[in-house]
Amino acid sequence: MRILLISYFFPPYNTIGAVRTGKMAKYLAKMGNEVYVLSAKNQPLQPSLSLEIPHDQVAYTNWMDVNKPVQFLLGGRAKIADRGYIPPKGILRKTFKFFGHSYKTLVNFPDGQVGWVPYAIKEGARKIREWQPDIIYASAMPYSSLLIAKKLSTKFNIPWVAEFRDLWVDYQYYHYGFLRKKLEAWLERSTLITASGYITVSEPLAETLRKKYNSKPTKVIMNGFDLEDYPEENKRDQETISSQDHVLRILYTGMVYEGKEDPSPLFKALHLLGDNGDHVRVVFYGRYLDTVRELAKRYHVEHLIEINSPVSYTESIQLQCNADVLLLLLWNDPMEKGIYSGKLFEYIGARRPILAIGSEDNVAADLVRERNVGVVQNDEMRIAELLLEWIKQKQIAPIPDKPIEAAMGLSREVQAEQLQQFLRSVLQMKASVKQLAQHGVVPNE
Repeated sequence: MRILLISYFFPPYNTIGAVRTGKMAKYLAKMGNEVYVLSAKNQPLQPSLSLEIPHDQVAYTNWMDVNKPVQFLLGGRAKIADRGYIPPKGILRKTFKFFGHSYKTLVNFPDGQVGWVPYAIKEGARKIREWQPDIIYASAMPYSSLLIAKKLSTKFNIPWVAEFRDLWVDYQYYHYGFLRKKLEAWLERSTLITASGYITVSEPLAETLRKKYNSKPTKVIMNGFDLEDYPEENKRDQETISSQDHVLRILYTGMVYEGKEDPSPLFKALHLLGDNGDHVRVVFYGRYLDTVRELAKRYHVEHLIEINSPVSYTESIQLQCNADVLLLLLWNDPMEKGIYSGKLFEYIGARRPILAIGSEDNVAADLVRERNVGVVQNDEMRIAELLLEWIKQKQIAPIPDKPIEAAMGLSREVQAEQLQQFLRSVLQMKASVKQLAQHGVVPNE
């Protein structure tokens, strides 16, 4: 197949959405497909992801950043890339949040990447004229990717498939007002009725799509981990580091969403340990970690917590493999029932024990339990007991890896195979519809 992949987030820009689309492009190409990618240049993210397809198979277009004024007020694009959109502290924070929300409501429609749409359409049209793709595969967020796919699909009569890493107006934390939601619901429907199929990352999200658009095929393709990112030397490093001292190292990589993800049960458990807590270090790498620092102070365990700036994807994987325990923060909200964190699959690939804290009733918690790759726990007494068990275990020998069998079927390659099969099925369905139409039969889609 010839596949035109439309995704604003794509390597080298380091964010979990870019990891997914980058890996999909890599393995679709390895399977013999011709893949060409439309993305954007100069994104306010760290350019630290490896590009794993030839550079001439990606078009990084210009784009108009509608959030430039906000970035200027927060210290510039470089600061945003390192720390995220963090408003000033104190009274100014509330004021900034109010005006920021008003600005986004008016200007970020449907999202902050809307200024990419005309540039991507122009480049996509140019590429289609010289290289006729069989299908367009557009990944959201941002939803602007879907607007681009619809326009190109309609203009050139090419079927397209919409991927939702998060849903659009049914996103569980949709926070705009009634009028904006009404307009956006119209935009979503007018866009998605032109698609030939839908992809999302969990069964609860797929059910939502099926109820709204039940005439179109919908497929669940989860995130995964790339076996090629976990060479054996990572494991040797882990054994070396584990034998250097008896400090239990618990690692968290990624951002922490204030009010949604909460490490408090772990910090309370560390406080309960008393002097035994000195045998533990909890290390964070990422953006939006101010709340972690504040919580550590509240529970008087700041001396046991290390907070670091974001690192590259490759460094993150190495750190995960070298940790004793991996911390997973699940969102404390029943609306998150259908959300897997992309980080979870990286953790499973690293094969280190996972300590999951947060909602115990969602697909991510279920996967941790079903695969027996860790524990889901919110009671600080029980967490303290677990920490003592791990501390004692490490004093005797390195904490062992989880068995490789626990990760079976969760690789990026397997997910890409599923995507390839789905795209082929969509093309076959469109071909069948065309044949029926030639014989005067118009099926219900």
